[in-house]
Amino acid sequence: MEIKRVVTLTFSPTGGTRKAADAVARGVNAPERLDLDRTSFESRWAGAELREGDFAVIGMPVYYGRVPALLTEFFRLIEARDIPAALVVTYGNQNLGDALLELSDESAAHGFRPVAGAAFIARHSFTDKLGTGRPNDSDLALAVQFGQTAAQLVRSTADLSALSLTVPGSFPYRPAMDLPIAPATDRSKCTGCMLCQQQCPVQAINPLDPAEIDAWRCLDCARCIQNCPAGAKAIAVPALREKIAVMEAVAAAPKAPELFYAN
Repeated sequence: MEIKRVVTLTFSPTGGTRKAADAVARGVNAPERLDLDRTSFESRWAGAELREGDFAVIGMPVYYGRVPALLTEFFRLIEARDIPAALVVTYGNQNLGDALLELSDESAAHGFRPVAGAAFIARHSFTDKLGTGRPNDSDLALAVQFGQTAAQLVRSTADLSALSLTVPGSFPYRPAMDLPIAPATDRSKCTGCMLCQQQCPVQAINPLDPAEIDAWRCLDCARCIQNCPAGAKAIAVPALREKIAVMEAVAAAPKAPELFYAN
């Protein structure tokens, strides 16, 4: 199959997934490129029609061993029919879980044909002690190679329906995190700049008071924590802080990316 255009379809609140997916797209090396960043709330109301000759790079982070709970919105208004896709997930050096399998299943259900999958390490959303500096230059070079190999697989295969991709994970997927947990705001530090509210991917922050967060809507993506210029937001739930400390202790050894190809 001839690849005429690479299309990146990403959700990346803190940037790590976007960085890895961009490197994969560079490896595909198609004549044209279309970037569909689905991170902002508004972007998931915009549509796009993928066409014959497209190759998709679909990227999402991993939260609690699952992909974020907005797949319906993520794929909404994206028209695809048997479009080959390389899947990219990033996680904070702790647990990949069922995320790559879930993304593969959902991509296939929305008109894509997964031909390759990759799990890269990125900085953990809740702590800079896990996945520090990842994806690094070595990771990104490997991501480029992954894109090259996935694209070559598609270019050399006359009938993509003959390919089958196997990735880690199990179904039924592990239970999703359903506790109402959200970052806390230190009102003594908050300047009311509203950057967090403007950037929240699910509009969980009160536009009249940025210190108020709807914990049931919040994804725990930590975008507001990492992007707050005043450092006013943080995880304050004691049980979760204890869990983070345990993760920092047991998952400190850097993990390597994992790559999978259809055959």
